Amino acid sequence: MPNTSEAMGWVRPYYTKAGDYWGPTGVEQVHLDRLRILEAICGANPKRILELGAGTGEAAAVMADAGHDVVAVEFSTPRVRNLKLLSTAATKGSLNAIEGEVYVIAISGEFDVVCYWDGFGVGSDHDQRRLLRRISREWLKRDGLLLMDVFSPYRWVQETGVEWNLDRNHPSHRFRQRRRFGFDPVNGCFKDTWCPIDDETGQCDEAMAITQKIRCYNPADFQLLLEGTCLTLGAIYVDGEPLDFKSSDVTADHPLWRAWSYLAVVKPTPQ
Repeated sequence: MPNTSEAMGWVRPYYTKAGDYWGPTGVEQVHLDRLRILEAICGANPKRILELGAGTGEAAAVMADAGHDVVAVEFSTPRVRNLKLLSTAATKGSLNAIEGEVYVIAISGEFDVVCYWDGFGVGSDHDQRRLLRRISREWLKRDGLLLMDVFSPYRWVQETGVEWNLDRNHPSHRFRQRRRFGFDPVNGCFKDTWCPIDDETGQCDEAMAITQKIRCYNPADFQLLLEGTCLTLGAIYVDGEPLDFKSSDVTADHPLWRAWSYLAVVKPTPQ
C-alpha cells in the first residue's frame, strides 16, 4: 500500500488540535437522519456495517442501537476512546471500534453496507481511488452498497470569504472561535479554517488556527473517479431527496447549487 503521507498530511495535526477545540456532541438529529436514510436505502433488517472515519462515534452508536453490527474505524485516539465508551452501551446490535487509517488498516470479513459520512475527499484523486478500490475488493459484498457523502463544489464556491464567530456555548465548542470558508479553484478543494478567539483581546490567535482542505466532486467528476474501481454510481440524494443525476436540465433552483454535499449510493459493478 502506498505511503499515506499525502492523504493524511494535514489530517492528524488538524484533529489533534480539534480535540482541544471541540469535543463529542452526543447524539444529534444528523446521526438519526443517517440511520433513517441508511435503512430507507438498504432495508431495516440487521446488517453488518463498516463505518469509515467514524469520528466520536455517535452515528455508529445509533446504528448499533437499531440492531446492526457495526465496525467503526477512526484514526484519532481521543475519538476512539469515545467510540469504545459508546460500544459498551450498544443495545440491540454491536459496535466494535478499531483505531487506524483507512488506507492501511486490516479489517476482516465483508460488509452489507460501507458508509463514509462527511469525510471523503482527503488527499488527491489517487488517494480517493485507492480507498475506493479497497472498499470494492476487500470490504463490500457483491450485493452490498457504499453510502458516501461527497462534497459538492458549488455552495463552497459561493461561500468563499464568508466568516463568522461561534460562541463558547455552541453545542460542540469549548472556545470562542472564528470560522472562515475558502475554495481552491485549481485543485477543486474547499478550505475550512477554525481559529480560537482570545477572551482578553477579542482577536484570533492565528498561530492556533487549523484548516481542513477537502476535494469536491460534482456528480460527473465523481463518476470519472469511480472508473477502474469496480464500483458504479447507483443513486444520489440531496438533503434526503433523490436527485436525477443523469438529467442535464439547468435551473436556477437546482438543489446542488445550495448543497454542501450529496449522498452517493455506490454499488459493485456487475461482473
